[in-house]
Amino acid sequence: MNTSPILQQNGNITNNYKDEYLPRLKKSLIYSVLEAKCNTTDDNEVMTLVHSAMAYSVQRTKSIIKHMGEFTLHDSDHLFNVLILMERLLTKEVIEQLSIPELMLLILTAFFHDIGMAPDEKEVLICKSVWDLTANYENEEEQTVYNRFKRFYSARPEQEEIINKLIEKGENTKADTIKSYLVTEYIRQTHADRARAIIGKDWEGKIKFRDTDLTVEFANICHSHNEDALKLLEFDKNYLCGTGIYACLPLIGIILRLSDILDFDAKRTPLILYSHLYVRHPVSIKEWNKHRAVEAWEITPEIIQFSAKCTHPAIEASIHEFCDLIDHELSVCNNITSSLNEFNKGKARNIIVKFPFTVNRDKIETKKDIYNQPLYTYRDTKFNLSKRQVIDLLMGTKLYGNPEVALRELLQNSIDACLLRQAQELTWHNNYAPEITVKYYKDATEEVLEVIDNGTGMDQYIIDNYYSKVGSSFYKSTDFYNLKSDSNAEFTPTSRFGIGILSCFMVADTLIVDTRRVLGRHDSSAPINVTVEGQESIFWIKPGLRDAPGTTTKLILRKVNPWDKMTEAEFIKSVESVIPNPPFKINIETSQQKKTRDENSFKEVTASVLKDYTWKEDGNIRTFEIPIEEKENGLVGSAIIAILESQNKPVKEIKLPSIDITVEGESYTLEKKLWLSENSISQESNSITVNDEGEIHKDSTNRDLAKSKSRLSLHGIEVPTTLFPEPWRVKFNQVKISWPFPLIIVVDICGKSDLDLNSSRTEIIMSEKWVGFEEELAFIICSGIAKEATLQYWDELKTILIANSKNEQFLRGLNRVTHVHSI
Repeated sequence: MNTSPILQQNGNITNNYKDEYLPRLKKSLIYSVLEAKCNTTDDNEVMTLVHSAMAYSVQRTKSIIKHMGEFTLHDSDHLFNVLILMERLLTKEVIEQLSIPELMLLILTAFFHDIGMAPDEKEVLICKSVWDLTANYENEEEQTVYNRFKRFYSARPEQEEIINKLIEKGENTKADTIKSYLVTEYIRQTHADRARAIIGKDWEGKIKFRDTDLTVEFANICHSHNEDALKLLEFDKNYLCGTGIYACLPLIGIILRLSDILDFDAKRTPLILYSHLYVRHPVSIKEWNKHRAVEAWEITPEIIQFSAKCTHPAIEASIHEFCDLIDHELSVCNNITSSLNEFNKGKARNIIVKFPFTVNRDKIETKKDIYNQPLYTYRDTKFNLSKRQVIDLLMGTKLYGNPEVALRELLQNSIDACLLRQAQELTWHNNYAPEITVKYYKDATEEVLEVIDNGTGMDQYIIDNYYSKVGSSFYKSTDFYNLKSDSNAEFTPTSRFGIGILSCFMVADTLIVDTRRVLGRHDSSAPINVTVEGQESIFWIKPGLRDAPGTTTKLILRKVNPWDKMTEAEFIKSVESVIPNPPFKINIETSQQKKTRDENSFKEVTASVLKDYTWKEDGNIRTFEIPIEEKENGLVGSAIIAILESQNKPVKEIKLPSIDITVEGESYTLEKKLWLSENSISQESNSITVNDEGEIHKDSTNRDLAKSKSRLSLHGIEVPTTLFPEPWRVKFNQVKISWPFPLIIVVDICGKSDLDLNSSRTEIIMSEKWVGFEEELAFIICSGIAKEATLQYWDELKTILIANSKNEQFLRGLNRVTHVHSI
């Protein structure tokens, strides 16, 4: 047969194989039984294949170490450990009953199942080049590798943010550590697919027993160790390899996955360990690697026990976490082997395999010092959330306050689902028109609020992993970012925190959801109906009736709810206020009325609708009406700005000529003063009044002739706050516009633009996003004034504004303006 060229590359490899690896292989019981059977049946080509394949895999695993630093994913020790563990699980009696193809596949899968953890050197370097701004690949295959890792990295914006902040602080070593972790994690997550590709490239047609090509079956078993164990039930229990010679493929798969998981391995370094990487006493991956080969272990069909003396509580907690994982795997595999044992018994094969159901943890303990005292006290204690109190916090006045937010949260979810599906359908070249309907009606004795969308919908996976988990937002997950990447979706989700669904129970005791998820072009999941009777309720899940993808959420409202006293017109108006700038058609229906809002409705809402008594007509005030049509920059709306003038020139202050009057022999001076100040134009004046008794009083009054007001929405959803809070109402880290003139503004932040909100979406939080937004808004507003003013007027106004503002964002926006038009 044609063997791998690995043995023929150079003498060093051959010598290493003969001197180091072959002796270790010959100590294996599986190998010795296989060799004896091959000698008896004259199947020597099997032994040649085993030698060649083992040398290839061992050599390949060495390639990654130099690229991954302390993230040493793999080495030959793990491969040999897996082979040893296979023997411990099977026992000598069972091994001797196995066929030559079964023994051969056990050895080959032990050495090849993780071959994908050692990618080509070029692939690792291409992945790392994502952080090289000059990276460019003309080769299509290299560009594909680059794009796949870039997509993986882009789906983890939190990690990208941490890396950027570390680099800004000059902490490049820590940033490089996270980069290495991300490359490692990418290789780990994709290693099973890569292993299949490597086998196909280098071993196609070479994994043979006599005339039977087992390459596909071999690749499937290697791939299966990274899939759900139940996938093994799809494998052939009695695969014909030759006359009277069979292989039980599910059995090989079970032994492989258990042996692999029983060897603690850095490829599965748990998250709890990474939470300690950058804190005061960091735990390095090297420290974890010391514990992956636990001091001692006992593994037999009767007991699985690890012995470990740990030097850090994170290490000890990680080992217990692994044991939990192993317990689950043992439970599933025991169920599968029970059916295999019955099958083999029916085929007159004396192969009975069994495993313990749990790991014995008696010997996992804290290391002691020379005085026999433990280095630390281990308790499985960490921050835990009280579900009842967290729900009270999220739903009570501490956070939401206004129960009407339930409608807003439902609309946010539906808008996001429709925008995601719109991007998906566009990728698949399908016609699709997103649409949402909000209904309020009485059903028998019950009042119902219903939100219906034809968005991407949900399946059981989404419900289990996101919808039912408080604080776990699908739109912050790698699942979402992967879908977004697949569909080239450009929208920014309005849903942020994963807590919105709880708000429904502020107004309702029962939540009923009918949903069906889009899976692919012309493909969707089975419909699901979910009923939840209170936030503490078990989800009642049953088959749904929905024909098309999307979600219908029905709230059975309490007798007293935010809408029960409203007229139908008032209800429609309240819904409209929540969605001032919807990205597509949203229908609002009551028993007798209907109204539709769409992407054109926002044009009806201009800054002039916010004018009130604080905006008075005055001969010394000039107003500028500024349209905001910067969709590319993510800003749409309008603004009105007031500027103080004297003789058609902008001024900071006006003192009108005083008038002296005499009343009953006494002289009085009447004065009036106007001035431009932060967010307002103010007036101070005095006057005289005469009461019923004829007494004369001199009064002094202050009032605003123009005062800043705002109405704000984010991606079409109202943010019920003001950009101009009174000083005594400004909370810590809350934003405030402080500009040297008053303005009325109605604006929607849309497109790729975004702002950070508090959890209840009632306040904008100070962040880099806000700094950029305020500067851009200042530039747009000041540009609008400059276009309407003469050059001389603008120059004089600009001088006044600069002299009377300390707001850095405003001044940066102002200084970007160049005068482009004069009238």
